[in-house]
Amino acid sequence: MKFDLSLAGFTLSFIVAVSGWLFRWSDKQKFERQQASLEKQQAIAKAEAAAEKKVNEARDFNHLLNNQRQISEGIITGFDDVEEKIDHLRELILRVESYLIRNQGINHHE
Repeated sequence: MKFDLSLAGFTLSFIVAVSGWLFRWSDKQKFERQQASLEKQQAIAKAEAAAEKKVNEARDFNHLLNNQRQISEGIITGFDDVEEKIDHLRELILRVESYLIRNQGINHHE
């Protein structure tokens, strides 16, 4: 049996080509899995950022709403204080008026 070098070369070339193709295909599959994983991680990060932004916006809105309520309550309290002072001044003015009216008659007769 004679050993054919051209057949051996062809077989060796074929084996090398197939192994190269398999290696390339395996590497491509690995790269695609990594790419898919990276895309998934980016999508998760984007969703987390959107959710965090929404939570922060809701928190900020509630904070502003509570501040507005406190300001409104402060204004109401301030108006209540002003009304009390005005009522007290009215009482004083009435007392002064009544005093003047009472004493006007006394001073007028003298």
